[in-house]
Amino acid sequence: MSAIYQNLRQLITVIDELRDVGLQRHISLPRIVAIGAQSSGKSSLIESVVGRDFLPRGGGLVTRRPLELRLVHLNPQEHEASDAWAVFEKVSDKRYTDFDQVRAEIERQTELVAGSNKGIVNDPIVLTMYAPDAPDLSLVDLPGITRVPVKGSDHPEDIERLTREMTLHYIQDPRTIILAVLPANQDMSVSDALQLAKKVDPKGIRSIGVLTKIDIMDEGTDAGKMLRGEEVPLKYGYVGVKMRSQADIVHRKLVSDALGEEKAWFDNHRVYSKLPPGLVGTPVLIDKLTRILFKSMRRFLPQIKKEINEKRISMQDRLDELGVGVPVEEAERVQMLWTLITDYCEMLKNTIRGKYDRKLQRYMVHVPNLGPHPVSGGSQVRGILNDFLSEYLEVAITADMSDEDIDRVICMHEGDSLPGFPSPDTFEFLASPHLQKLSIPSVECVHQISSALDLLAQRLARAVFRRFPAMAESVLGITQNIILRETDATRTIVEQQVACHVGYLFTNDPSYLIEHGSMAPMWSHQSPPSPPEEEKTEPGITEATVQTVKTRSRALYQGAQRMLHRSGNAKRNQRYSGPFITTIRKRLDAYFAITVRNVRDSVPKAIGFYLVRAVQDKLQFELLSALNQKDKLSALLGEPQHIGEERKTLTSQLQVLQSASAVLTRDPTLATIALEAEEDEQHTVPALAPPRARQANGASSAGNVLGSSMGSAVEAAQASAETAGTGTRPNSTSSVALGTSPLGSRPAAPASSQPLFSGTTQGKAANGGIFDETPSQMAKLAQVSDPLQLQRPSAPPRD
Repeated sequence: MSAIYQNLRQLITVIDELRDVGLQRHISLPRIVAIGAQSSGKSSLIESVVGRDFLPRGGGLVTRRPLELRLVHLNPQEHEASDAWAVFEKVSDKRYTDFDQVRAEIERQTELVAGSNKGIVNDPIVLTMYAPDAPDLSLVDLPGITRVPVKGSDHPEDIERLTREMTLHYIQDPRTIILAVLPANQDMSVSDALQLAKKVDPKGIRSIGVLTKIDIMDEGTDAGKMLRGEEVPLKYGYVGVKMRSQADIVHRKLVSDALGEEKAWFDNHRVYSKLPPGLVGTPVLIDKLTRILFKSMRRFLPQIKKEINEKRISMQDRLDELGVGVPVEEAERVQMLWTLITDYCEMLKNTIRGKYDRKLQRYMVHVPNLGPHPVSGGSQVRGILNDFLSEYLEVAITADMSDEDIDRVICMHEGDSLPGFPSPDTFEFLASPHLQKLSIPSVECVHQISSALDLLAQRLARAVFRRFPAMAESVLGITQNIILRETDATRTIVEQQVACHVGYLFTNDPSYLIEHGSMAPMWSHQSPPSPPEEEKTEPGITEATVQTVKTRSRALYQGAQRMLHRSGNAKRNQRYSGPFITTIRKRLDAYFAITVRNVRDSVPKAIGFYLVRAVQDKLQFELLSALNQKDKLSALLGEPQHIGEERKTLTSQLQVLQSASAVLTRDPTLATIALEAEEDEQHTVPALAPPRARQANGASSAGNVLGSSMGSAVEAAQASAETAGTGTRPNSTSSVALGTSPLGSRPAAPASSQPLFSGTTQGKAANGGIFDETPSQMAKLAQVSDPLQLQRPSAPPRD
């Protein structure tokens, strides 16, 4: 137990220091927040926990600013009971030993910020208290939820919405433990505290309920079901407390006397005296809160450290991107101008050529709209050039020409010359319409490359000159002018190249000259040889007669055909057909394919040389010539105000994170505590197990719901011993007396006629599942015989 409390004090100190350096504004930290309706007893409960009367009192809404209370336990062996003082952090280092002055200072700081007319402000007061009877704890007391504004006050009409939103602001953090304070004489179903807790913590895994005003319930009623969690279950269960009445507060009854009366009242009550230990009493609540906060801090500490490192890296990267401030000297300004322009031009070149440059990668990270797998400018240019005229690769231009069309064109270009000798104009007439189709895609390719270069320049300019919008605009304008100028010149060259291919038909292609350079292939399509003649024999009388009939019939038929041609207008026969037309088709398709191939080579070369390379070669010189002027430096290097403010904010946040990292790395034992947390997680039993599962795990009865923290540990050790076959059970003399408080000077939790220790799974679940020590730790706890050994060590006060 001493080690537990020592680690607790160490963790609380670390978390408080993290809050002091301002880490709470960037990373959520574990804390306990007390919430409840107005006049639910939160202030009296906190005074009972602290052991001092120090909070403002009065009618209506008294707590009007959140109070962040840090309690530091002092060793009673080194300090007297009266050695108690308070310090208001971030205000002064003055020690307040008179707690009436503490109350007056709280009222003064509240009125200083929230006014004197009941106004509410979300600006916490940080108060640290040192006392021998104070537990090691850190919690936040919020203004109570108010439904109706007070007449004549500064309360807005929507005071309920304001107080609810302030409460939600604090408890919505998943690392916050919710201390829901609700009066026992009120129906739980209408409790504002439970309603808000369930809103942000539906499963109740980080909420603990406290029942106040349990002594003024209607006669014949009790809070037994509520304390056992039978109505609204919470992971950490409920604790009932009896606090000072208004008359006790008026007569200034000491908190220690009130705690003694609380113990006697619970011990003598007809219902509460028979409840399992751990459900009633302020000492029980203190022990619960202490352990809950310890386990929460120990659990989240590794995550906090990880988040700090991640935020430090991201903020440092952003600061590196923003760079240092603008220099004042002219020479340094010129040097910055040259550096930025050189980086921009080199980045454009390397991006197009696909070259990797480590120095310029810091810019590439911030190039917008590149996606998770960015494509370099060179890849985009190459893709456009590769797709140029790809749709014409498998095109046969004669597919839509009929034999009659080709014959008609041949005849048309014969003119009045001798038929049978086709003119070369026929070939040009048939090929030119298809060759002219190559002009438009060639010009479009030039403009596509120009657009790709323009888009790349915009991205790089925004990345490199994002600190200087005026300079980015000027550089981008000059770059676009260069691209436009070179695009016009390149388009003219490309149009001339395509015109050469269209206007002059010529080729030295070997395959064309071999296959189509002579008329020989046309005669390769010869008719099959006629069958050999049979030997002529002297025909007989019958055969001679048949042959004579055939000859006369053929002569009559031919005569009739000549008569029909002479009398009618017969259709003219096609002059060119067969192999001649087929050869013309093959030559047209072959020449078009050769032209497409040549244009697909020559046009991309012209675009790459006259546009892409020309822009790269001329860009840096023209930028420096246009921008390196004294009268333009101030305007170009004028940094926007938001950039300077962002740099200042990031610098401040980075200092906070560095200070927080130094706090976490200062003590090497924090790593050991975090490792113990991981080991304990493996032995944790779910807090809200179903009833059947709890019974299967060894619950003996419904009434045996909860055991004390020491009882759970001893019972677990006892069960371990029985399993090992020792047959021994710790008796009452070797057990920790439940009536002894870990704080020494505090009254203890009430004794009960029930078994002293209840280590069943059901009891553990009802008490919140927070006493889930490892078997080795429980065995050590079972061997403790002297309650004084549980006394927590002192922690030196923080200056």
